[in-house]
Amino acid sequence: MHTIVAAFLCSHALLAYPAGGDQGFPYKAYVTADDVYVRSGPGHNYYPTDKLRRGQAVEVYRHDPGGWCAVRPVEGSFTWVSGRFLQPTEGNLAVVSDEGVSARVGSRFSNVRDVIQVRLHKGELVEIVEAPREGDIWYKIAPPSGEFRWISGKYLDAEYPHDGLARRDSTDEPAGGASEDRRMRESDFPPPSRESLQTKSAQLRALTPEEFKRELESIELELSIMVIEEPTVWSFFELKERTNVLLDHAQTAVERGRARLLAKRIVRFEDIKQRQADVLAMRERTDRDSRMWSRLRPSDAEESSAPALTDDRFDGRGRLMRVVSPKLGAPRYALMDDGEEVVCYVTPAPGVNLHDYIGREVGVTGTRGYMPEQRVGHIMARHVAPLDGRMLR
Repeated sequence: MHTIVAAFLCSHALLAYPAGGDQGFPYKAYVTADDVYVRSGPGHNYYPTDKLRRGQAVEVYRHDPGGWCAVRPVEGSFTWVSGRFLQPTEGNLAVVSDEGVSARVGSRFSNVRDVIQVRLHKGELVEIVEAPREGDIWYKIAPPSGEFRWISGKYLDAEYPHDGLARRDSTDEPAGGASEDRRMRESDFPPPSRESLQTKSAQLRALTPEEFKRELESIELELSIMVIEEPTVWSFFELKERTNVLLDHAQTAVERGRARLLAKRIVRFEDIKQRQADVLAMRERTDRDSRMWSRLRPSDAEESSAPALTDDRFDGRGRLMRVVSPKLGAPRYALMDDGEEVVCYVTPAPGVNLHDYIGREVGVTGTRGYMPEQRVGHIMARHVAPLDGRMLR
């Protein structure tokens, strides 16, 4: 799905980033020109959402190969959501009432809302920025987790000082390279121990509502950054522990609700990671079985005794018979040779009828595999051809 730390930028965009190797994310950068547009996507064909002045700071979370930087939505940014899918609650909050609701990137220059970066989950809590006017259905909400804005990298510089004079000369670097606040890497912050998390739990007992909100938003932001990476590198231990701490020390129903929704999001991403791991494992097993099947070749004696079973036109050939097995999901058909031995088991693909061919000599084509317990091949049949000359009525 997407990467966050290994994007190679175009040569003209590289000049906008600090020297000294890969940049740690997120990092602070400054706008180097006046009237720089912030856009809804990584390219000039995406509509502008805001305009920044020279020297204004932004937080960069990702580099796009085309030379664009994904930044945290600047102050005043908003997202459009249809009121048909929102149920306002207390305060400025609303609950999403359907699954996969489109969150459309808003612009302060017009009501255009064509770009969708994030889809909201049923039950997710959002913050309403502005309710719709009379006769309208569109709510303005705070940009949800995972939604970014984009600025051309040539207008950003992490070393740009407030006096307006950009320092690009390496001699301006302090000893040891770039300053520490711009050289932060993930390795500088190892996962916390359980003891440190317990200490953090004790510290959270006295959190004010504002501090609770900041901690919750911090977890949401870290989760958004993490899931941009491939699922194979996701690790939710720390985020789950911190979220559980918030659940334990929430003071109001709203705080508990927001923390509970965040916990559910983490669980959903854990499920996605597990499902992808299962798919990858299944692919490995299928590839391994296919390689094993491809190595299975009849011996010379078998070839001489049963030449009729060898036919390059088909993945399997023989007399189709019904198989009765007590094991759930076991193949229901098999191809038999003249000696009543199983040549291979057969499972019909969706839409394929094998029942009418029972007892007949057939050729089968499809996806080949191997059943290690039975030590025999298996075919997912996609096409069956009768070879005995009889026509189906």
